[in-house]
Amino acid sequence: MPGNNPLFSDENAAAPLIGAIDVGSNAMRLGIAARDNQGLPRLILRHREPVRLGHDAFTTGCLSETTMQEAVAAFRQFRRILDQHHVETLRGTATSAMRDAANGHELVQRIADATGIRLDIISGEEEARLVHYSIAHRVDLHAHFALLIDIGGGSVEVTLCDDGEIIAAQSFKIGTVRLLEMLGEGRHFQRLLQEYLQGARKKLREQLGSRKTDFCVGTGGNATAIGELAHQTLGTASPSRIRRDELDELIRMLAGLSFEERVRTLGLRPDRADVILPAAMVFREIMALADADELQIPDASLLDGILLDMVDSEKNLLHSRRRNLLAWAKSLKKKYHVDQHYAKSVARLALSLFDQTRGTLHHMSNADRLLLEIAARVHEIGMYVRVGGHHRHAAYLIMAAPLLGLSDTEKKVLAQTVRYQRKAVPADEHEAFRELDQASRRKVWQLSALLRLAIALNKDRRDRVRHIAVEISDEHITLHPEGKGDLLLERWAVLKLADYIEQAFARRLHIDLAEPK
Repeated sequence: MPGNNPLFSDENAAAPLIGAIDVGSNAMRLGIAARDNQGLPRLILRHREPVRLGHDAFTTGCLSETTMQEAVAAFRQFRRILDQHHVETLRGTATSAMRDAANGHELVQRIADATGIRLDIISGEEEARLVHYSIAHRVDLHAHFALLIDIGGGSVEVTLCDDGEIIAAQSFKIGTVRLLEMLGEGRHFQRLLQEYLQGARKKLREQLGSRKTDFCVGTGGNATAIGELAHQTLGTASPSRIRRDELDELIRMLAGLSFEERVRTLGLRPDRADVILPAAMVFREIMALADADELQIPDASLLDGILLDMVDSEKNLLHSRRRNLLAWAKSLKKKYHVDQHYAKSVARLALSLFDQTRGTLHHMSNADRLLLEIAARVHEIGMYVRVGGHHRHAAYLIMAAPLLGLSDTEKKVLAQTVRYQRKAVPADEHEAFRELDQASRRKVWQLSALLRLAIALNKDRRDRVRHIAVEISDEHITLHPEGKGDLLLERWAVLKLADYIEQAFARRLHIDLAEPK
């Protein structure tokens, strides 16, 4: 149990309890928490089941019947504990092994049938967001350029933060269990690992660029074990920090011991003794790439991030998502040569149109408003690939980007909104649009219509429209733009969208350059 962590306490509380489950590649974890007087989760129970899904997932690509039975049995135990504590709210997540296993969804259904517990198989990006959320409650990330490294059994999530905001995140398939299953534990393991990491090195260098990180943060069960082991055996200053030269010394010590010696001499659990060496080596490799001298090891975890996410208000969550997404949009300025001034002007107009038409032309949510804002901010990134068809290239780049805080459906809606900023209208012959459900298709139509209007109102990038008023009747939408000059070019560009707007909102479009009545 955590000791001096302000977010955790052994004290129980009368308030309804919440529970979180993290199904990793090396083990399954359950946490039960109560809320303190500030609404933050205080952990009152932690339970671990050593079911190693990664053994099957990373060797055969399919979970065996034995492994699935062990997983269901573990969840039956979780169910008993949850019922004993009368947990009212629960979120269960599964990560790399379940993502990779061909029959991962079958196991999700078997667990649901046996226990009533529903699991979400989350993306590497969502995993990184939740871990960042946990770290941000323990480490001051503001005014720092920091690299966060979360090592699991199946994957490693590497997140770059600038002034507390996530600007890049990447999931690498170099988790500890995966590496052991692929490379074995023989005397050539270290050399094979160095060769295997070559691909990850290139992507990491692209993420880091030329800036030097202020510090690195390591999370995951292996990070905690490394900090504690180094403190006990090497006499490091603290179990929550380790220098790179100390990590080198620890790696040499671990490499010189057999699996049995690590269990017997160091007191490591069997399911930790085999994975701690590859974990230490991955940490060292990433620290070297980042030119980081020290690794901070706070008491942060995916499980804790899930609990924090569960108790946060919708307003705070949306604010957090907006910060992350805007930080990502800003980070594209250099990579894709985005004109930020123009993008902000389009976003300003698009959001004004959204707000004035909510409740009449559409009934979309604040989350949809955020999608429109981000679409406006990044709609030109496709020009980096090719000016011709840049709307299609932009949609591809969005789908390929790790966007923290967005569900798969939201990401698809964002990509399609940008895809239909110009040229063709949404149609069933377009595969990506056809795959959306009816509600999402309607959002794409309406969000892309508002985006098109905002782009038209800034025709030739002159930013002359300073204010736009909208009048809506049963049959018409009338725009009243105000700004510098006669705005005739903007009027012409808007009227070219009349057919698109009518299909999106079932009303005819007009524009009035006179003062609104």
